[in-house]
Amino acid sequence: MEIAIKPILWTYREILETEKNYVIGEHEVRIRLTQNRDSKYLSTGYSSSVDNWDSVQGVPKMSHPHYVALITRIKKFIDDINYEIKSAEKAGRLITHVEIKARLNNQLKQPVVIGKPSKILAYIKYLIDYYDSVDNPGYANVFYNNRLTVKKLLKDKDKMFVAFTKADHEAYAKQIAGTSESTQSHYLRTYYRIWNLAIKDGLATQDHHPKNIINFKAYKRIRTKKRSIKSDFWERIMKLKLAKGTRMHRSHLLMQFMYYSRGMNFNDMLKLKKEQFVNDGIQYKRSKNKRKYDFELHPKAVDVIKIFEIHFEQSNAGFIFPFLMAEHDTARKIDTRIDSALKDFNEDSQAMAEAVGWKKKFTSNALRHGFASHLNEKNVDIKIIQDALGHETQSQTKVYLDDIDDSIIANAIKEALK
Repeated sequence: MEIAIKPILWTYREILETEKNYVIGEHEVRIRLTQNRDSKYLSTGYSSSVDNWDSVQGVPKMSHPHYVALITRIKKFIDDINYEIKSAEKAGRLITHVEIKARLNNQLKQPVVIGKPSKILAYIKYLIDYYDSVDNPGYANVFYNNRLTVKKLLKDKDKMFVAFTKADHEAYAKQIAGTSESTQSHYLRTYYRIWNLAIKDGLATQDHHPKNIINFKAYKRIRTKKRSIKSDFWERIMKLKLAKGTRMHRSHLLMQFMYYSRGMNFNDMLKLKKEQFVNDGIQYKRSKNKRKYDFELHPKAVDVIKIFEIHFEQSNAGFIFPFLMAEHDTARKIDTRIDSALKDFNEDSQAMAEAVGWKKKFTSNALRHGFASHLNEKNVDIKIIQDALGHETQSQTKVYLDDIDDSIIANAIKEALK
């Protein structure tokens, strides 16, 4: 997989504090590594104004006050990147842009036991820090949440892997037993993963692995519960009159946008930049599968964007919706802010659903499922639904269409068996 290299000016955010060779009001100069349509960025430690940057050639103009130093810095980065690529080719192995970034930032740890924590809480923290360092906050959060369960098990006292007993593993299984089947599956898969990594690093042996104690299939498939909402209840929610300027009103607008923008994920919605909205269409890369999407928005989704353009709250970092600000300048901060906003949104969504008589759980997930189910009810071809959702296969789409209202099935049966 070829890696494209280009120096760019990070115009999405202005420099707000002077550090390194940055100038307030300018933009950071980064090296962009693109592989398989996914991009990672390396900081050069320099900034530039738009006037002093040649965006076509990807170099500073001679008018840049640090022209020689910056051009030298960029050349060194490109030489180092090419060295890593050629070294991998010579060794007959593939290398990713993620690995290159980690290597050049001196963040890649060699798989040796020396220096790795031998106690489980410290080891999980080590994994969290590693995945944060390579811009993978999603995976870091998986380990972070699991660490909380292990911390509770050990009552905040760390313990070596080799000191774990049968009773410890049994206590962990008992601790999460009260959660849903899918939650248990999630925690235990991660718990297994931690032990697999620790064994690989020589911190424990197979005899210590929880699979010897906990009766669990690591890759057990949990059938997704029905999450869609009946179309008539959805129409009632859309007709709710909510006081403008309130959080509930804002959530009502976000709900409409998600639904009418083909069931867009909440995370992706909050990351939309104003420049991604072009000619009543939206261009973005979905966080879950890293695929790029470019489609015409439904008029009702466009209406929502127009409302937020004059909303009393505005993002100072160029986002369409007023949640992510300039201070959310790391992947971890962005994820934390989105998690907080999602919690509020789900609370408001549930309240609106209950207000119209919907008794089942209603969250952001129900909007994507509802979008698919409602199209299916209108006899829209499954291929069109598949394309609208951005699924690679129809089998993925059929999972969503399993949420078809039972009342529709019941009415069909009554009609057929008159």
